[in-house]
Amino acid sequence: PALREAAARRLARLAALTDGDGRPLVPTAHPDTWWGLAEETVNEVPVRDPAQPLALSASALGQLVDVCALQWFLGREVRAEAPASTAQGFGNVVHVLADEVATGRSPADLDVLMERLDTVWDGLAFDAPWKSAQEKENARAALERFLRWHVLDRTGRTPVASEHPFDVTLPAGEHEIRIRGTMDRVDADARGRAYVVDFKTGKHAPTAAEVDHHPQLAVYQRAVAEGVVGPLTPGRAELVHLRLEASKKDPVSPKVQPQEPPEGDWLPDLLTEAAARVLNERFVPTPGSHCDHCAFRSSCSAKPEGGQVVE
Repeated sequence: PALREAAARRLARLAALTDGDGRPLVPTAHPDTWWGLAEETVNEVPVRDPAQPLALSASALGQLVDVCALQWFLGREVRAEAPASTAQGFGNVVHVLADEVATGRSPADLDVLMERLDTVWDGLAFDAPWKSAQEKENARAALERFLRWHVLDRTGRTPVASEHPFDVTLPAGEHEIRIRGTMDRVDADARGRAYVVDFKTGKHAPTAAEVDHHPQLAVYQRAVAEGVVGPLTPGRAELVHLRLEASKKDPVSPKVQPQEPPEGDWLPDLLTEAAARVLNERFVPTPGSHCDHCAFRSSCSAKPEGGQVVE
């Protein structure tokens, strides 16, 4: 009690200090400025209208349910994320060139693609010249892996769509979710089965178990079943990792992780949970390995730097 009283007196003296114009020198010493003592506020307007289908992207589903609902809310809904990084720029460029090859606007020739890359590469901001040179070599390797994958027979599959937009509304318990997005590529075989491909340019790949229940791939396959690419049936979906080699023995082919058409109730259950979290505004943090690279640690109640000062 004596220590608490001494602290309160010192804070009171600090809060009373002013400069020559009467402005407080230490305004944060006054309890009126402490967020931890403020009354909880309630927004009368819901984050999303429950009477309308809940609009989400396919990639947002996994983040919302399997990663962290608070991270999804701050990044996707509040849009508090940082500007696009160099890594995102790298991925965008590679995706554009892959689209040009798939649609025939550019030949499947590495030299031609590198010439196209040169026209935009200087527009990417790197921390140092050596980093730019290093990433350019990585881009070359990624494009080489893409071309190797593109020219393989892959059991008679042929590209039928590239950067294909889709818009599908799916049931989610008592609600509906409207999912809009873009499929990087769709191939078809002679039996009319669709193979949805999602190109990845990150440095890490999910586990096989995570791919089996990968929400984004599963939604793509469900969208195919709903007819978003015409009279095709789901054949499979794949993550094609252009930065990662297939194996030590085959470094020029990309790592491919397939997902068979989803079975059981896990996808409907995931859609229902996603709708419930957003419409009930349950944006609670879920600590995990993703916290190491999260941009919102200072706003997260699960982390020391984001906790309330009065806890």
